[in-house]
Amino acid sequence: MPKQPRRDSKPHPPRRPTPAALNLSGFEAASLVKFAYFTDRAPVPGTLLYTAFRRNMPPGVKEFAVRTPVTFFYGIQQTGGLLNIQVRWINPDGVVTRTSDLPMDQSQEGALWTWQVDRLEKRDLAQAGVWVVELLISGHRVGRYPLLVRA
Repeated sequence: MPKQPRRDSKPHPPRRPTPAALNLSGFEAASLVKFAYFTDRAPVPGTLLYTAFRRNMPPGVKEFAVRTPVTFFYGIQQTGGLLNIQVRWINPDGVVTRTSDLPMDQSQEGALWTWQVDRLEKRDLAQAGVWVVELLISGHRVGRYPLLVRA
């Protein structure tokens, strides 16, 4: 006997297919970055943030102690499409210690911009010196952000 759907169950809406990633020039990609900085307090996912007067934005932090978790926080202007975003953490020796691929699908967003974070855990931040985070959009490096880590 075939299974019958329960009468009280609601049908699931059809899933919208993921759009193809936008293919941007380096200039177009760079112009999308609204802000990017380091913080020790990432916003709760889904929080609506207000950049005017930095009302509820997380505080910017310029330096951290070794073995302290660090959050790279950035905002991207609305595109209406899918962006391929990559974050690279580079240690003081110039070695990429971590790469995060963080696609951002703005095809269903109504906001003027979208924020995202990438976090380096305390076990990974083991070396004192100047670290650098590179932000890439559509394969183009759109920013290099230095971070001082003290022993």
